Amino acid sequence: MDFNDLYYFYLTADNGGYTAAERASGITKSLLSRRVAKLEEKVGVQLIQRNSRQFSLTEAGRQLYEGTISMVAEGQSAYDSVALLQSVPSGLVRVSCPTVLAQHHISLLLPDFMRQYPKITVSLDATDRDVQVIEERVDIALRSRKSLDCEPGLVAKPLASSKMILVASPDFISAHGNPTHPDQLSHMPTLSEQLNKQESQEHKWELFGPDGAPCIIKHHPRLFCLNRWIQLESAVQGIGVALIPAPVASPSIETGQLIQLLPEWTSKAHTVHAVFSKRKGMNPATRAFLDYLILHIPEVLKEPPFR
Repeated sequence: MDFNDLYYFYLTADNGGYTAAERASGITKSLLSRRVAKLEEKVGVQLIQRNSRQFSLTEAGRQLYEGTISMVAEGQSAYDSVALLQSVPSGLVRVSCPTVLAQHHISLLLPDFMRQYPKITVSLDATDRDVQVIEERVDIALRSRKSLDCEPGLVAKPLASSKMILVASPDFISAHGNPTHPDQLSHMPTLSEQLNKQESQEHKWELFGPDGAPCIIKHHPRLFCLNRWIQLESAVQGIGVALIPAPVASPSIETGQLIQLLPEWTSKAHTVHAVFSKRKGMNPATRAFLDYLILHIPEVLKEPPFR
């Protein structure tokens, strides 16, 4: 079957007649009429009621028209996708990212990305709040969570995961001891990312041992802060035990500012997701940035080989 005939029929039916279809498409009425008649001959049924006063579809015509609507929509979507691939990525990409991820990881990737795509401008908002992607017109929001429930209208693409490890400074360990079991953490000052907790409420860490069995630890934070960098610096200064992603703690462990506690015990991994709108036809600049993150984020967030 010649799919052009289906398209000519769609134009005629969608515009309510040959004259209107000619105005909308630039295709002559005679050609449209001839191709629709040819289509009717092929399918063996009448599709259009021919009347000098009004245009109407037969029952078979209505059924075929409904089918061509999706056909044309899919064809247009495929055409747009190819057109986007052929265009040179340019323009502004608005990105939201947790502060520590921006400072220690995205900052390593941005220069190379921007050298590769000189026509792209990036607006990076380093913030620890949950931005409203659609309302604030953010193209890509990076979020690091143990689990992520995506809001309606958004897509969450997992990029990389990292374990949460326990760390403390050498001075802290000298003062409070080096724990040999997670239960001992309940007697030590800690650092927490949990906010808006009342004094009467308990704070808990869920840790998993070498056999995978969970252990719930009640702890007593001295500092509450969502910002991982502040938690890290506070741990380095001996304020308390921190449970933070391994890639964040890695440089301080390598320099001896921090020591990993209970190395056989970890928390659930945090996964970095790229969150963006479900709308079709992602612009080439945003697609280029997302593809770059998918390729390079796993490398910068890979697990360090702690001793």
